Amino acid sequence: MLRDTGAHFGLGCGGASVAEVLVSQPEPAPVSLADRLSRPREAVAAVLAGRKMELHPVVAHADDKPVVMSFKIGADTCRLCLSAGLIDWLAQPLGLEGALIDEEPLQRAVLVELAGLDFIRRLETHIGEDIRLGEGDAAQTLHALDMAIETDGTMLPLRIELTERLAEKLADYLDHLQPPAPIDLSGISVELVVEAGSQDISIAELESLAPGDVVMLTHHRPVVAANGKLVAPVRRKGDGVELDGPFQPLTRRAMVGSLADIQSGRETRHMVQMIAETGRVAATVGVIDALKPGQALPLSCFDGTGVDLVVDNRRFGRGELIMIGAGLGVRIVSLFPAAPACAPDSQTA
Repeated sequence: MLRDTGAHFGLGCGGASVAEVLVSQPEPAPVSLADRLSRPREAVAAVLAGRKMELHPVVAHADDKPVVMSFKIGADTCRLCLSAGLIDWLAQPLGLEGALIDEEPLQRAVLVELAGLDFIRRLETHIGEDIRLGEGDAAQTLHALDMAIETDGTMLPLRIELTERLAEKLADYLDHLQPPAPIDLSGISVELVVEAGSQDISIAELESLAPGDVVMLTHHRPVVAANGKLVAPVRRKGDGVELDGPFQPLTRRAMVGSLADIQSGRETRHMVQMIAETGRVAATVGVIDALKPGQALPLSCFDGTGVDLVVDNRRFGRGELIMIGAGLGVRIVSLFPAAPACAPDSQTA
């Protein structure tokens, strides 16, 4: 029963985060178009009317008397609701003698389009459709998005009302610029298992184990496994265990089997993996992600030499670690009794 089949942990994480490896991302819940449009976002820098500004995609609409202006994007008729302050700001580069807000609606729309032509042309290139202010009569149900233009520390509110088709395109574009925040997985609980070592063992050998027997383990350094997916080396320090290296994907070696078993194609397992565990604890993904080499693992208790004997994630006995030359083994201390067999139903005459 003395054999050495090598260590069982892998090589590098390939750039994946601890959360991505340990936890499957849940399917995102369906989100309505209104919720997508109203999702909090950072401001977007742009140029409008020849001046730099920041566009805040989601703000409270504070203007009580906006100037409403129809416009068309392709064949769809939409609406703009502009504050008086925003109209005055747009008019400044035009050098008009009177106030732009006092112009007739169609003339006002033409002048606003002229003032914002630099921004409108870039927007047309992006969406692949013409934009014409002052045209159309919106009769369709429109989706509203309250926005604001910030310039020189002043917030100038506006509202844009779009057809469902265009609102979907706008939501897609905003999600492209600023993807939704990923689901926070840091609070999900993960099981940490400190392993002293493991060994492939036949079913017959497992059944023949008795207190006092010694099984040699396949590596001499303890490791901690997280949810059976990540592994990192550890070392004993005082009454606990500290991390001795970064987490890496866990790779178990293929189970040992005889050539005859392979050739016969038998499905019945001939070999199992026996693991000597020195401790288990539940920890969140956030705690594991924050662990650094040299930090103590959050184990509630730790027995330096005593181990649980585990097969298929079930304990079947206790053992103690012993050194034999340069190798590490586990001496069987006790085996748990088998569960009592169920008594057959009594037969009635």
